[in-house]
Amino acid sequence: MYNDRHAERAKRILDDILVTAQQVTATLADKTARLLSGLPLYHAEGVRLAQEQRGALQKHIHDVLRNNAWCNGAGFASYAVTKTVGEEGGYWTLEWWRQEGNTIQYAQLEHNQEQRRRLDFRLFEWFRQPAHRHLPVIDGPYVDYVCNGAYTITIAHPVLIDEKFAGVAAVDMLVSTLDRLLLPTLGAIGKPALIINHDARVVTSTVPGVRSGSLLKSQGVNRLADGEVPSLRLVILPSSHTESHRVFGC
Repeated sequence: MYNDRHAERAKRILDDILVTAQQVTATLADKTARLLSGLPLYHAEGVRLAQEQRGALQKHIHDVLRNNAWCNGAGFASYAVTKTVGEEGGYWTLEWWRQEGNTIQYAQLEHNQEQRRRLDFRLFEWFRQPAHRHLPVIDGPYVDYVCNGAYTITIAHPVLIDEKFAGVAAVDMLVSTLDRLLLPTLGAIGKPALIINHDARVVTSTVPGVRSGSLLKSQGVNRLADGEVPSLRLVILPSSHTESHRVFGC
């Protein structure tokens, strides 16, 4: 039997998670901008971290991870056009840290610049949207082959210095974490319940066999208006959908 009380509770849980994640990322972006404000911008595209700034930034990143158990990873990404010998084509900064249990680990991604060229994060939505629109973004679900190999949601916020784009502050949340926080309440709703993104991609679901990343065909894509930030939303389906997956695609 459908339970409206549990549906409202699921919405509140989801909203609380997203609001907290966006606030945390915005604060990290602001602190990063303050740290980097004295560094040169290369063609108004990015920065190179000096050691002093890197150390201070790491402290802010660690604070994000320690204070938010839902957060699997956090950091700063930037692409700087340089003329340094041996760095033709620019330099990819990826100061990224991961949290597993009580352990915070450095993801040694920046050191391999050749790999960064092959996996150019400027093409990923979590970087591309803030760079082009100067607005936050919620990207996913997608399989993060670079960091954790799992379905991931990334919340990213542009780092702006004098209104010029310098890079992206971002946090990662595993879909499995959302499952743990939401599925007990979603399951109590009494009808098939899903969390989807603005592209109608399933994030988490109570429908047997429907996996993260599936497309909910019955839901249209939400076209973003100017200044609008993509988000996640709860969808409740008729009970008949538990017996048919024709409404889902890849």
